[in-house]
Amino acid sequence: MQDTDLIILKNGDFSAAVSPSTGGSLMYWRKGNADLMRPALPEAVREKAADKTAMFPLVPYSNRIRGGYFIYWGIRRSVPKNHPVVPDPLHGEGWQTAWNVDETTENRVTLSFTHNGKSGFPFAYAAKETFELNEDGRLNVTLELTNKGGIPMPCGLGVHPFFPKDDDTSVTFKTKTVWAHESAPPRERPIKTPPEWQFDKGLKISELELDTCFGGFDGNVEIVYPSRNTKINIEAKSDFNHVVVWSPAGESFFCVEPVTNANDAFNLASRGVAGTGIKTLAPEESLTETVSFFVSQL
Repeated sequence: MQDTDLIILKNGDFSAAVSPSTGGSLMYWRKGNADLMRPALPEAVREKAADKTAMFPLVPYSNRIRGGYFIYWGIRRSVPKNHPVVPDPLHGEGWQTAWNVDETTENRVTLSFTHNGKSGFPFAYAAKETFELNEDGRLNVTLELTNKGGIPMPCGLGVHPFFPKDDDTSVTFKTKTVWAHESAPPRERPIKTPPEWQFDKGLKISELELDTCFGGFDGNVEIVYPSRNTKINIEAKSDFNHVVVWSPAGESFFCVEPVTNANDAFNLASRGVAGTGIKTLAPEESLTETVSFFVSQL
């Protein structure tokens, strides 16, 4: 991996690397030489492919906008496709944007970019992202989004981390509902989480094939690696009341993504569906959210 703008954060036994030019993405998070997330693939920097890194930001919305448009203030707002395979615009713009470096210290970096709303997402905004690595290894990721336009702006935030998938890896979190699987038409409202997807007592992620958004998320995730004697916890603050689990078949990774909004939330909200998690920012109003990751031994 070679990246001239790679920023290395260090604190005690822990380190993390951030690539501003690769979508403001995290390239790795380590204790000593042990990776705590799936590290960036060798081609990630060369291809500027944030989806091949350890984690990337979801700004100014998470997941997809079905059909590439939504209705807001009675006007059809188009959003262009941004993925070679997925037919709908996906994960916002931050992951495909080169971020500016605002401030760095030994264990902290703040990045930013601005979007004028003339192409891509049809609203002007400014985004900030801060990575902070604490002495105990806790990695705090803070996203800030500010409406820079003249009318209210619908939006959402999230993070998209990748974790290694072992045969014995278990995932635990609490949710109340589930939205439609990505291959199905969007439901007008979420349904109660079925028993086979109830993660509250822990499920082996290697036994599941999922690309699913859950609602009523309490913001806490526990990932246990018995064979590594390691546990990783995620704490998502404030408005992260949804979580997406992506566990593709035949892959050695999975994702647990704390997000503020449900999949296709813009369209669902425009039809009056409640609980989508869409935030509306007045001009110059900001939304700030933090997700923390920390590791411990079993």
